[in-house]
Amino acid sequence: MAEKVEKKPAEAPAAAPAAPAKGTKESKGGLLAKTPVLLGGVMVIEAIVLFAGFKFLGAKPQPAAGADLVADDKSDPKHGGKGSADNKTVEVEVADFKALNRTNGRTFLYDVSIYVVARADNEQRVKDKFKDNKALIEDRIRTIIAESDPEKLGGGSEPGLETLRRQVKYQLDGIVGEGVIDEVLVPRCIPFRTDY
Repeated sequence: MAEKVEKKPAEAPAAAPAAPAKGTKESKGGLLAKTPVLLGGVMVIEAIVLFAGFKFLGAKPQPAAGADLVADDKSDPKHGGKGSADNKTVEVEVADFKALNRTNGRTFLYDVSIYVVARADNEQRVKDKFKDNKALIEDRIRTIIAESDPEKLGGGSEPGLETLRRQVKYQLDGIVGEGVIDEVLVPRCIPFRTDY
């Protein structure tokens, strides 16, 4: 048997690997190199859609209405008005007494003085009602003070005594009538601790 020698085709000398052609999937980085570009493109498209949505579907700012600072001609004597004689107010004394408070276990004696502000044309009506109902008014005010938190009456949490003023005004409106009393004044509300 004769040996057959196989001839191999001549091999080309070992050459450097060929660079991949553009557009083939074998480029360096693959999907990871394209991800930031794709993400940036998606963000730009999202920004355009949001801007267009706000621009076309969003409402425009509404104008804010401000207060008109126009002087009332009736109260200004310079403009031919009657002056402030029609709007004159008076202070009428309601009560001046001492009341106890024992709500938090300590005994306080409050020295209280209360006035109201009313229009001058209602002055006599208010004074007559206060004179006719003196005991009732003092009882209602004493009850308000006895049930109130000493912290609010002593000026700690409410330096302006807003709760006391509001409650007294409510009681006085029930006695005198709605709208007659403009404001309640408390020039003196001094607590004295009596349980030593």
